[in-house]
Amino acid sequence: MLSDEELDKYRKAGEIASKLRRDMLETIKPGTKLLDIAEKIESAIIKAGAKPAFPVNISINESAAHYTPQIGDEKTVGRGDLVKIDIGAHIDGYLSDMAFTYCSEKSPIVKASREALDAGISVIKPGVRISEISAAIYESIESSGFGPVVNLTGHGIERWLFHGRFSIPNVPNENDRVLSEGDVIALEPFVCESAARVDESDPVEIYQFAQRKPVRSMEARKIMELAEKDYGGFPFAKRWLAKHISPFRIKMALMELERVGALKSYPLLKDMGGRKIAQSEDTIIVADEPIVTTRL
Repeated sequence: MLSDEELDKYRKAGEIASKLRRDMLETIKPGTKLLDIAEKIESAIIKAGAKPAFPVNISINESAAHYTPQIGDEKTVGRGDLVKIDIGAHIDGYLSDMAFTYCSEKSPIVKASREALDAGISVIKPGVRISEISAAIYESIESSGFGPVVNLTGHGIERWLFHGRFSIPNVPNENDRVLSEGDVIALEPFVCESAARVDESDPVEIYQFAQRKPVRSMEARKIMELAEKDYGGFPFAKRWLAKHISPFRIKMALMELERVGALKSYPLLKDMGGRKIAQSEDTIIVADEPIVTTRL
C-alpha cells in the first residue's frame, strides 16, 4: 500500500506529464525541430517543480525508443511521420512514465495503440495476473489488424526506479505474478503493421549511472559525478553534458566510462525492416478503480 504522501507525489508527477501531452499535441506540427520539443518539455518539467526521470525520447517511424535529440540536432517532424514522444517526470524519486504518438494525418495504427493501452488498463485490479493484462493488450492489437512489437514491454515502477523488477509483455505469456493494491505499473503497447522485433542501432544518446569506477580524465570524473548526484542515477542525455564539457571531450569521456562499466548506455531501438511503429503509454496505480496518474 502507498502512503498518502507517496500517492500525492505519484499523482503530481503524473499530472505534469498529462498536461505536457495535451500541450504538445496542440503545438507540434510538421517542421517542428525535435530539439525544440525535447528542451521545451524538459524545461516545463523542471518549472513545474519536478525533474526529468529520463531524457525526452522522440523516436520516429521505424525507431521505437531511445532516440533523444543530439547536440545541435536539426531534425524536424515530417508530414505523416509517427512521432513517439516518451516523457518521464519524478518528484523525489516518485515518477510518471507516459508516451503518445503524434501524426499530422489521421492514422489507424495510432488509434490501435491507444485502444490496446485502454484494453490493458480495463482489466487492472488487485489480484489480476500479468498474463491477463498481456492477453487484453494483445487481443486488442490483433483485432485492429496490426501486430505488437514482441520484445518491448510494459513494466513495474518503484521509487527511483523507472523500470521496476518485473515486465508486462504485450504478447501472450504464462506469467502468474499477481498485482497488489498500491503497485505502480506502466503499460506501453508498441504497435506495428505486423508482429515485429526491434534491434539495437546507432546513435547512442542516452546513458545512466551504473557504478563508481576509477577513471583517468577529469571530464569522465565530472560526468560520473553528474550522473550519480545531479541526475539522481536516472538516465541522462549526452546533450545535457554540453552545459559543462565541450562536445569533443564528452565523446571521449563517455567512451572511457562505458569501457570501465561506470555507465550503462541505451542504444536506439528500431525495426530494421523499416516498418512504422506507434506507441501509447500511461502510468497506473493498482486499485479497485485503477488510478491512471498520467490522465489526471
